[in-house]
Amino acid sequence: MRQFSLLHIVMPLLLVGLSGCATPRIGSSAQAQADPWEKSNRRVYAFNKKLDKYALRPVVNVYRTVLPQPVRNGVTNAVGNYEEPLSFVNAVLQGKIKQAFRTLDRFIINTTLGVGGLADVATGMGRPEEQEDFGQTFAVWGIKSGPFVVLPFFGPSTVRDGVGLAGDLRLDPGDYIRNAVFHPTLLYKAGQISVRVINLRSRLVDAGADGVLSGSLDEYATVRSAYLQSRQNAYYDGNPPQEDDEALPPGDAPPAVPPAAPPSDVNAPPTPK
Repeated sequence: MRQFSLLHIVMPLLLVGLSGCATPRIGSSAQAQADPWEKSNRRVYAFNKKLDKYALRPVVNVYRTVLPQPVRNGVTNAVGNYEEPLSFVNAVLQGKIKQAFRTLDRFIINTTLGVGGLADVATGMGRPEEQEDFGQTFAVWGIKSGPFVVLPFFGPSTVRDGVGLAGDLRLDPGDYIRNAVFHPTLLYKAGQISVRVINLRSRLVDAGADGVLSGSLDEYATVRSAYLQSRQNAYYDGNPPQEDDEALPPGDAPPAVPPAAPPSDVNAPPTPK
């Protein structure tokens, strides 16, 4: 039987990263900001809000009551460590080779010294978390965002990020490693997904998201704006441009400045009238 190693996976990715993405171009988000599907998006948002109120939030309240903050921090660290291989793959696909190996270092350090990722040892050693996903990869490849869309259960997204999310779920290297090592049952996989969802919702509570939304005049518009700003920040690795004409809806781009007239020649003869 043919033997496979990590190099069989890493080397093709390195070749792709080195050959492409040398000059990444962030895909435009103009359609997402225009929100042409707003009416249907608001209906899905209302559905998700009810689902959160009557199903997810009660579970999260129990989770936060039973587990103290240090334990919840450990869960967050473990979930983040599980997602590091996905960030590694996408960093390579974006041509960020140095970042990819920083991510690999972080994963190895936290998996070993951090006891499976329960403790974030790597950040203190100069390896902070640098998340990447397929939505960011598609943006760096120059693919436009498409309209803003609220997905059932998953929440705010864009067409580009929605396809990227499908890639994250289907091609997550962490899942392949888990399946090869543990051969988990379907119940185990469902439980793992539930923990990740509950942990994410709990972190939103910690961040004060509920308070911001409750004080908002238009929750939907607030969520849309926050999501698009957050993703724009992610696409540019935390340094978005001050003005991004690509991201402006059609007709909102600043008018072109006409070229300045050449200086007059004081020695030229007067123009006849």
